Amino acid sequence: MIEPGKFNQTKEMDTIAVFKRDIYQFDTVAFTYHDINMHLNIKDSLVLNHTLSNQCVDALAKNIVNTGYFLKVINYSDSMNTLLNNQYSPLDYNELHKLTGADVCVFLDLFYLKDYLINKKVNKLGVEIYSNFPEFRKSKALESIETNLVWTLSIKGNPTPYTFNEPNKLYYGSNIYPELFGNDQNHRLLLQTAAEYLGMTFAEKLLPAWHQVERTYYHSNNVNLRKAEKLCLSGDYLKAAEIYHSETKNKNLAIAAMANYNMALVCEMEGNIEAALDWLVLSYSVFINDNPEHKFNCEQYRGLLYNRRLEIEHLGLQINPNGRN
Repeated sequence: MIEPGKFNQTKEMDTIAVFKRDIYQFDTVAFTYHDINMHLNIKDSLVLNHTLSNQCVDALAKNIVNTGYFLKVINYSDSMNTLLNNQYSPLDYNELHKLTGADVCVFLDLFYLKDYLINKKVNKLGVEIYSNFPEFRKSKALESIETNLVWTLSIKGNPTPYTFNEPNKLYYGSNIYPELFGNDQNHRLLLQTAAEYLGMTFAEKLLPAWHQVERTYYHSNNVNLRKAEKLCLSGDYLKAAEIYHSETKNKNLAIAAMANYNMALVCEMEGNIEAALDWLVLSYSVFINDNPEHKFNCEQYRGLLYNRRLEIEHLGLQINPNGRN
């Protein structure tokens, strides 16, 4: 589904400026990562924190350009760090908007990576990663990167900037990313990849973007419901709706309740939230005898639909159907 940006920018905004003002203006200490199994801190003087944070900001700007959402994207990088040396900069944000002509200004205030190399499964953290991410089980080496980024967003005309803390954990396994393991040069590429990923993902939160979402639906051995399910999974929701609609009148109340519920899902996929809520009400009330599990499913889905309705209203402020975005 396409989801709105997390901030209150609107479709009338044309220009965005990106700045890097994180605390690592000068690299005086070698980047350090920890080999857990060897209990050893490894220093790499060729890895510079400010280079990684620049790559993060560059990836953010590039991703914004690729969306086509703004007419103009200006990447100032760290060129103004002497003025914008921390998030409490005396520089007036309104004055900055005037100087740059930007409707939106984005600042990377903090970029911090904590890096762990895991060579065996015996370590507690390694076991946890293998357990939670089975795709890494064939990996002889794992990399765990704890990140902490702080972003500030200033919007023209809004006197108060927004500050967002972005803690995260990234995992890499040698069986999936062999090009990122084996030597110092590969490890530097891994760190660069992580920095770019963090910039790209923040851009996806900043602007309207497509995201994969999870939805629960009813699966049944009923022949017609199985046909409709296959149509839904292939994206042919309208044909699926024809079958589900016919089954809402099934004398078997369990089948009818499932069909009504799945009709709500089809309506949501087609963008009709009000119809989805109507079908959900019917599904909720179709059972003569109380069914706690079904009623819980309906209540949970109702909350998701209410949230989706708000998202669609927010998207209406951010996306111009006749314009560039």
